[in-house]
Amino acid sequence: MSGPSAVHRIEDPIAFARAAGQYSGEAALAAMTRLQDRLAGVSATVAYVVRGKVDQRQRPLLELEITGNPSLRCGRCLLPLDYALRLQSSVLLIAPGAVMQEDDDPESPEWIEAVPELDVLELVEEEILLSLPLAVRHEQGKCSDGGVTGLTGGRDNPFSKLATLLNPK
Repeated sequence: MSGPSAVHRIEDPIAFARAAGQYSGEAALAAMTRLQDRLAGVSATVAYVVRGKVDQRQRPLLELEITGNPSLRCGRCLLPLDYALRLQSSVLLIAPGAVMQEDDDPESPEWIEAVPELDVLELVEEEILLSLPLAVRHEQGKCSDGGVTGLTGGRDNPFSKLATLLNPK
């Protein structure tokens, strides 16, 4: 396969893992459509490294390292928040059509079906989605009012008096 779509694919993921292959690159967050609602800006990129290996039970797996600094949307003030993404994970590969046996070990890696021509960018996007916290917020006191003052006509925020109950002086 040739062309741009072939650049981010692993033809035979199981053979890649057994041969201890390595694949690395950078990906624009703008191309990751499932992340768009979490991002405050799409100009950032992430760097990734995919390494193939076999585990102690001789099962093929992929180890991923993903790093970057995406700008996420703060859940409190809705303004951008720089997030340091440093992710390391392992994904167990199973043959297409095979059934994965239940594993009660909480440390056992997640698994995916090793489809021919595995799309690395989809895998990277999936791992980023799984690693992001549900609610990303600035540290306490670091959020701006996000325009709340403008909504109240310059008056005090109606919830500011509640904050004094939490922090009596």
